[in-house]
Amino acid sequence: MLSALRCAWALRGFMIAVSVAAMGFTLAGCSYLFVRGAEGSYLATGTPVLGKVTASNESEQMGGTIEIGSAESQQCRGRYSVSEVKTNFWKLETGERIYRGKIYCLDGRAGAFELISKDKGKTGSITGEINGEAFQLDVYESKSRECRMDECWGLKWTYEKERDNMRTYYRVATEHEPASTALRLLY
Repeated sequence: MLSALRCAWALRGFMIAVSVAAMGFTLAGCSYLFVRGAEGSYLATGTPVLGKVTASNESEQMGGTIEIGSAESQQCRGRYSVSEVKTNFWKLETGERIYRGKIYCLDGRAGAFELISKDKGKTGSITGEINGEAFQLDVYESKSRECRMDECWGLKWTYEKERDNMRTYYRVATEHEPASTALRLLY
């Protein structure tokens, strides 16, 4: 019994060190900012879709926004959040997450999507539907390290009517959701 207590006492220091190291890794990943490209198509027609995924949160649990359209113009905007976090045998997060969200378009369409990612949303695959039309996108990193501009993703979007577009997105969202939910889904 005495030898078991000595062993436990000796392991106590090791367990404290492991706990402190684990907390350090956890705290280091608490906030993040990234912009990634998204490229794919509407499945039925093969129409190409380009866009970007932006996450700027203090907590990785929050999610981010998605903006998609043609190369020339933004057409739809949505917001997503974590719906499932994968863990391993020891209940530690593996980094793999499933995000779900709603998306609204300037032409009045609305839909839902899912982002499956193995690296906390930085890359992955998006599948969804807008008014029953299925789409699929791959999220990818820019080849240039610090590139956050639209041109990095092949987008030639202009933001001259950004305020009008946000009003339109809000109107479309309130047609499909309660007003308080719609506001939270867009911002």
